Amino acid sequence: MLFTTINRRWKEVACGSPDLWARIHVKLNVTANLLHDAKPTVRWNRLQRKGEAIARWLEMSSGRNVSLSFEIVNHGLGSVSFFLRNKTFDELMLPMLHSICAYSKQWKCLKLHKLDEPYRSRILSIPAEDLPQLTHLSFKGYATTVYPLSSFKSFITLKESGAIRAPLLSSLRLKGLSAQDRLQNLPLSDWANLQELDFTSGYDDYRSFMDVASAETLLRRCSDLASLKLRIHEGGPPLANPSLEIILPRLKCLYLQESCEDSQGSPFLTRFLSLLKLPALTQLTAFAGVQPGFDQEASLMTLIKANESTFSQTLTEVELEYNYLNQNELKECLKLLPAVTHITMTASSMYPYREMESIYSHPPHFAVFWGLEDLAPEPVISANEKPRVSCLLPKLEHFHFSLAREEEFEDDELVGFLEKRIKYAGLPHDGIGQPIAKLKYVYGGFVSEQKIDVHEELVKRGANLGGIDIKVEYELECQCNSI
Repeated sequence: MLFTTINRRWKEVACGSPDLWARIHVKLNVTANLLHDAKPTVRWNRLQRKGEAIARWLEMSSGRNVSLSFEIVNHGLGSVSFFLRNKTFDELMLPMLHSICAYSKQWKCLKLHKLDEPYRSRILSIPAEDLPQLTHLSFKGYATTVYPLSSFKSFITLKESGAIRAPLLSSLRLKGLSAQDRLQNLPLSDWANLQELDFTSGYDDYRSFMDVASAETLLRRCSDLASLKLRIHEGGPPLANPSLEIILPRLKCLYLQESCEDSQGSPFLTRFLSLLKLPALTQLTAFAGVQPGFDQEASLMTLIKANESTFSQTLTEVELEYNYLNQNELKECLKLLPAVTHITMTASSMYPYREMESIYSHPPHFAVFWGLEDLAPEPVISANEKPRVSCLLPKLEHFHFSLAREEEFEDDELVGFLEKRIKYAGLPHDGIGQPIAKLKYVYGGFVSEQKIDVHEELVKRGANLGGIDIKVEYELECQCNSI
């Protein structure tokens, strides 16, 4: 609104530019000092004027599609009487929301993250027919404190809302749902219209879990998905159709989080992931929950093998926890992904009693990032005498790694890897025939202490560091303390 107060010309330009008013974040703090002796205070009047300004903002959008996010929080209302609290709700806040909701037919994107009651229920009470343009809905949790109200006989859940039934809804981001709002039971107008789905949360949010059978049911409905973030928890009924493939032909981005009570159990996602066919996938992020056993295949490997022919061509960005693969799987994983340009390899904490007594005398059943030899290009003797090189991840441009333990490798080995990647960039790869990509970004996280200055050492060796950003950190927390 500031543009309208500078001068007449600025006001004319601002008021004549409806696209300028197509996005708004509504942030209101409802406090106990809005009333004094049941009479409005200065703060009441200020909040009322703010509500009027929000309504004018929406009016100046002139019918354009609007993106709204709400942050309306109650502070200290438990210290005031039922009468004063409801006077605040009924005479100030709800009329203000009524004036905002009058423009709901223009809403395209709606974000409900910090929204206490009764404000959340007022917005969720908007019928689906009054949300004809809504395509994006982001919903996070319910109010932690609920006050008895005179205005609402009962609060409205997401399942009962009009927003979840909006006819054009194509993007859904959900966190912290209630027990009655199970994702697969939400009454969407058309599940097949959904192109983006995000159903993830922190580890402490048990409500945002989904079992494997529910995930199967869900994905068979959503064949048009382009982006999927899903957290799947162990347990629940078996798969309904364990031999029928789940094909998502347009899915480009997949974020998959495995969650379980016992990290020592068997990988429970293996069968489900073997059914997934993702011919267009370009970005994959996978976080494991089950530690690998001697005779078990990691869930990530199951997914990669099931899509080997397509991933080798399409998958360019990967993030994984490498120590949740076994040693052979780690190398095979990198070998099966020759198109990758961006890779992030991190390590999660593992229980000591699951490890071998010595990583030096026995090959461990979890992956140890022994070194960078397989990623560093090496010359190949060719019959036609044309110089060629061989290495894993020949198209690698962005490389981010964070090691689990001190014994894997140190900064002097990183220097050797970088020197070869820089030296042989542009030479044809012996396997794919295409040139080795030039590195643009490298981050290295070491448990060990610093031995050398990576930049200085590369300069001493004559490496051309132009166009490459190198960052190194040391003394990170060890993720396998028994070694």
